[in-house]
Amino acid sequence: MYLIAKVAVAGAVISIDKAYDYLVPPSLEEEAQRGRRVTAPFGRGNQLTDGFILETEQREEKPRGIKALAHIFGPEAALDEEGLSLAGTLRRRYFCTFFEAANLMMPPGVWSRRTYYRLAPGLTVEEACARWENDWDAQAVCQTLGDKGEAVAEEVLKKSLSAAALKKVCKALLQDHTMEKTVRFDGGPRDQTIRILRLAMPLSQAVAALRRGKGYEKRVEALECIAGFQGIPEKEVCYLTGIPQSALRRMEQNGLLSCQMEETFRRVTVSQGEEAPPLLLEPEQQKVCEGIQAMGLQQPGAALLQGVTGSGKTQVYIKLIQWALEQGRTAMVLVPEISLTPQLLRRFCAYFKEDVAVFHSGLTPGQRYDEYKRVKTGKARVVLGTRSAVFAPLDHIGLIILDEEQEWTYKSDVTPRYHAREVAKYRCVHHKALLLLGSATPAMESRFLAEEGKYRFFRLDHRYRNTPLPRVIVDDLRQQLREGEPDIIGRALQQELEHNLQKGEQSVFFLNRRGNSRLVTCVSCGYIPQCENCSVALTYHSKNGRLMCHHCGYSQPMPEKCPQCGEEHLRLVGFGTQKVQQELESKFPGIQIIRMDADTTVQRTSHEKLLDAFGRGEAHVLLGTQMIAKGLDFDNVTLVGVLDADLSLYSGDYRAGERTFSLLTQVIGRAGRREREGRAVIQTYTPKNPVILAAAAQDYDSFYDYEINVRQALLAPPFAHVISFLLSGENQERTLRSAQRLATTLEGCFWGPYAALRAPVLGPAPPAIQVLNRKYRYQVSFRGKDDAVTRRLVMDLLRAFYGDSANRGITLVADIDPYSL
Repeated sequence: MYLIAKVAVAGAVISIDKAYDYLVPPSLEEEAQRGRRVTAPFGRGNQLTDGFILETEQREEKPRGIKALAHIFGPEAALDEEGLSLAGTLRRRYFCTFFEAANLMMPPGVWSRRTYYRLAPGLTVEEACARWENDWDAQAVCQTLGDKGEAVAEEVLKKSLSAAALKKVCKALLQDHTMEKTVRFDGGPRDQTIRILRLAMPLSQAVAALRRGKGYEKRVEALECIAGFQGIPEKEVCYLTGIPQSALRRMEQNGLLSCQMEETFRRVTVSQGEEAPPLLLEPEQQKVCEGIQAMGLQQPGAALLQGVTGSGKTQVYIKLIQWALEQGRTAMVLVPEISLTPQLLRRFCAYFKEDVAVFHSGLTPGQRYDEYKRVKTGKARVVLGTRSAVFAPLDHIGLIILDEEQEWTYKSDVTPRYHAREVAKYRCVHHKALLLLGSATPAMESRFLAEEGKYRFFRLDHRYRNTPLPRVIVDDLRQQLREGEPDIIGRALQQELEHNLQKGEQSVFFLNRRGNSRLVTCVSCGYIPQCENCSVALTYHSKNGRLMCHHCGYSQPMPEKCPQCGEEHLRLVGFGTQKVQQELESKFPGIQIIRMDADTTVQRTSHEKLLDAFGRGEAHVLLGTQMIAKGLDFDNVTLVGVLDADLSLYSGDYRAGERTFSLLTQVIGRAGRREREGRAVIQTYTPKNPVILAAAAQDYDSFYDYEINVRQALLAPPFAHVISFLLSGENQERTLRSAQRLATTLEGCFWGPYAALRAPVLGPAPPAIQVLNRKYRYQVSFRGKDDAVTRRLVMDLLRAFYGDSANRGITLVADIDPYSL
């Protein structure tokens, strides 16, 4: 009998995505289980690729030409039944391969496949180089292999050759038998262990067995310390008593101590704050908690909690999590920004201690692996994290909370283009859990579903302890424009900041653009430096004196003269956070500013360090982009300044109004969250815009009434869905032709098998940024329903596209309701 595994492989594109048969070698049969991750040869070249076992079966005869699995990873790299089912759902809903969907649920770094090369046995470096005397690249590889004298990892060879050149050389050297290739499989991060010491005999006997002499008192002190614990880490004994590690090792060798290696988890360091105060809810909060608890945990349900900024939504979350844990269930809290996790983590750890695990991109591989294990083994019952945390291996889920649920960061911008809210719904159905969407400015779709009765609707209309909402000043910059070019910091905001500085109160300044100046232009000829890889103007950064692209990372020095006409009349246009900082420091000498944007938060712990410093009062102003706009809570902040409220309002996207209202309302809400009055200044050139007026009044209901009518007129979500196809390729003409063929095929479907979905086909048309990373892009789209029939049409188009050789080299991505058009 032969054991056959059906495997979903990573090497298959969407047009050939299916389960492939592989022979399981006898040595791997015990490991071949459903959901396990494997490595197997795939394609004509038998390149090793990863995959997941979907099922196994016994066959009496060995299929002709069947390939064998190369490796099966350990059980830590395996999907359970929920994960396999969820991967299948994601594949159908988000137009990806099964492997792409399943890979989302795997902890990073629990597997590793590395390729090594070495010279053929008996072959010297001189002989190898002589074979390739006319190929300098081949000689360089042979020389490296000879110098090392052992197998060399592929990553080492890539340091001296490009990936394409190395691939070509290695293929030739292998065919000529000049070198050999091996593949090794590693398990990724290793378990971290510590030495735990215990007495091997009663204390009195151990002390009696000690030899007197130098260090005797220190050794006795160490024995007494160890005797006071059931087991104590060796490093802690050294710390408490000052005894050197070598002395403890000698006592272990002499039989006085026993040592056992125990696993320890690499945890995120949480700065210690005050002990968690008793959770006292206001009557409005208590009513919301009771209403949500009345929904029960016996069947899935969804609720929307709309609460003004500072209304105490986090306290409601904590109360509901306590309730879920008391019911023997687990809980998950998702936040949109990594910058929100330090404050929330500190608060959650105060209430739930070791029960909290955190997931976000700022963790080291070892920390992510250990947090995954803690959740998987039930050592942590509360998960806090950003979008990808929705896949955390929690069991018996009772509650999933999406804080700031309207945020676009909950939707992935790479394949699979899933939305965390939709994945959370699936998991709640699977576990019969409650989904709670919380926000001061809910997404239009969520509020619409609440109005339709699809979600239970709860409100917190007052701030905690009835603290008043900030007083908002709308500063019309048009008058200052008539008098000349207005300052970055308008008169009204300058006056309010001076007032805060005199009173020793802190301020938050918001501008959703980093860098110094939006672009550079030549006054003489109008030349604007462009990115070499993208169709965007370069942004000037004063810190390094370079022009930079915020999309691909390309940069170049700031020219002294115009490269086009040679004139020196280069002018900086617009402003970013760097220039605002310079302006503030110029107008207010001695002012201390903490700037938070993508340039200042590149390190893993940057967010926490900067926010902690501001919380300790080390700066007068916190200046930043959207990462400071929501969720942050500082007692001494009484002023918020919005430097350019129009920045996102006229982007041409149907979500522009919603995005602008949400950002303005959220950042205004950072002010006056305690007993002191809060103020906010909104700088704008369009003070009569309904979005600006609604945000200034912090009136979500009036904004919703206005915006929902606009959406209905546009047939935009929630009244219809935008199904978008994005094509990209290095050759503009070929990419455009592929887009035209796709549009024609789509129109044909609407007059054929999918006539019931008939709708106008828009495009092909270039998106806002047509060239990105040297690839030309075109969009084709139509409006329709987000249902099984529409998704089947999209999958048919994807399979047909990738099955057509004319589209080779062109990438096609499908998405429903993309956040960027």
